[in-house]
Amino acid sequence: MTQVVRRIAGTVGVLLVAAAILQSAGQAPASSPRDMVAVDFYVLGPDRRPITDLRADEVTIKVDGRTRKVSALRLMTVATAPSPDAAGVAPEPVPPPFATNTAAETGRTFIMVFDDESIRPGRERPLRAAVSRFLGSLTPRDRVSLLTVPHGGMKVDLTTNHDRISEGFAQLTGHAPETETGSEGACRTRTVLESLEGMLNSLAGGEGPTTIVFISASEFGPRRDAPATLAPGMCELTTRVFERMGGAAAPARAHFWVVQPDQVMLRGSLATETIAGTGFSGSDNPLEGLEHIAGVTAAERLSLTTAGDATMIQIAQETTSYYSAVIDTAAADLDGINRGLDVKVARGGYHVRARPMLFLPKPSTARIVTKSPADMMKDSRLFYDLPLRATAYASLHSADGSRMKVVAVAEPVDPAVKLKELSVGLFDGSGRLTGQVTATADQLASTPVVAALLVPPGTYRMRVAAIDAAGRSGSVDADVSAETIPAGPLKLSSIVPGLSRGGMFVPRMQFGNEPVVIGFIEIYGGVAGAPIGAAVEVARSVNGPPLVVTPFAIEATNDPSTFRASGAIPIGALPPGDYVIRALVGLQDKPVGRVLRTIRKVAQ
Repeated sequence: MTQVVRRIAGTVGVLLVAAAILQSAGQAPASSPRDMVAVDFYVLGPDRRPITDLRADEVTIKVDGRTRKVSALRLMTVATAPSPDAAGVAPEPVPPPFATNTAAETGRTFIMVFDDESIRPGRERPLRAAVSRFLGSLTPRDRVSLLTVPHGGMKVDLTTNHDRISEGFAQLTGHAPETETGSEGACRTRTVLESLEGMLNSLAGGEGPTTIVFISASEFGPRRDAPATLAPGMCELTTRVFERMGGAAAPARAHFWVVQPDQVMLRGSLATETIAGTGFSGSDNPLEGLEHIAGVTAAERLSLTTAGDATMIQIAQETTSYYSAVIDTAAADLDGINRGLDVKVARGGYHVRARPMLFLPKPSTARIVTKSPADMMKDSRLFYDLPLRATAYASLHSADGSRMKVVAVAEPVDPAVKLKELSVGLFDGSGRLTGQVTATADQLASTPVVAALLVPPGTYRMRVAAIDAAGRSGSVDADVSAETIPAGPLKLSSIVPGLSRGGMFVPRMQFGNEPVVIGFIEIYGGVAGAPIGAAVEVARSVNGPPLVVTPFAIEATNDPSTFRASGAIPIGALPPGDYVIRALVGLQDKPVGRVLRTIRKVAQ
């Protein structure tokens, strides 16, 4: 499980983040990066909305009780809540046009951890409804994964396809027994904590905060599970187990939320220890462990019995932005251990959410080590030093449908950057590398870089990993559906937008002042003379009214059962922004297939 989850963590240490913040703020570092540490925290107003106008002189940060100078403070906005229209209705979100590893567009990372052995069968429905509302409040860029503990592991890998998370939750069931003794509950709790600790250890060194949504109906508190005069029982649960899990949250830069699906009837202690050391059973309060988890992680606790379906929306609202503060730290403090952290702001009525501990890495972890694309494929973590953007298009490769061609398109965000190496890999749902290709020198000479892979139909995680001439490493992950789209008896490929350059078609993810976008789509299953029709609409959202409608011409190919629909899509009059192009293809009097793709127009 830890190897799969690790891919959501970045590789740039907090010391380098601190230096980057100082540079972006236009300030020269007061000392070397090794003497500085970045601290991330949330500040909420009385309405529980993030505060966005805090100044550095309003923040006090103490490490192990000693006040540290705040050298720089930066607001990090990772999600923007959509503005409702005049009727109070939020606009339909637009899928992102491409995947990227730039901080401004990566969105948030949520790991939903479900303790299925704490919830009784049949009690899942309210939780599913709350999760559905929560997922609906996220942005299309937010990445979510789903795990079950203590024994289930990864159910849905990190994805921006929130429907997969909903489907994953729909398949989860509770496995809690009708009755559970204190010893049984302690054993379960200890295993849950160990699973959480392992997951958090895999996130160490992350580029930005990760939100952990821990869903549990009950966890037990510390108990010895044996008389004082005897050796500990097999369900020994000490405070140290809680502390280790909480300590792992600091280097992982993890912020916790604890969600309790339903109300649990409290049970009193079965017995107390006598002066002779007998009769000891420990606490049987099934909520005490949740209180301990909240204590060691500074977690916010939510109960579905309070706000029902809307309970978890609060998590999405409060995590849209956070602050990253750079504090001066003596080099001797950088010893690779956790220290106590206290963050306060000089405004009354404001709520600060910060971890109770700060991890101070050893100086060696701040060194930049160039990773080759092959290494980045194996490492499975994200790399941010080289900003990239990438997307992919799928088409049918074999007539029997057993093989699909995935065309990956990638480029550096900065057009002046020259790529030295680039690899593309496709990972299946179990995290297995299914296909990989390395760009040739000729492919690297063009922008964007285009490479193709052949894989069985399915849903994949595509990773693009590259290094530039300066030795910077970067990687970006994207969800890829390597499947055709049905259109009655026909099947359709992805729609590929691009430009005509030098008599050749060049795919593009982003457009400027070009008057038209060239688009094409492949159609499978047709016959010569069949009345196939195709048109493309341009809209502001997936289901919004069309701004532009243009017909596509149908052309035959060398394969008598495959046709190509293509045409010019006028965008010259459209203002900059993200637009959804919708290709509508079908046979006369047959169901029409719809293929979607988002494009971005930027000001030039």
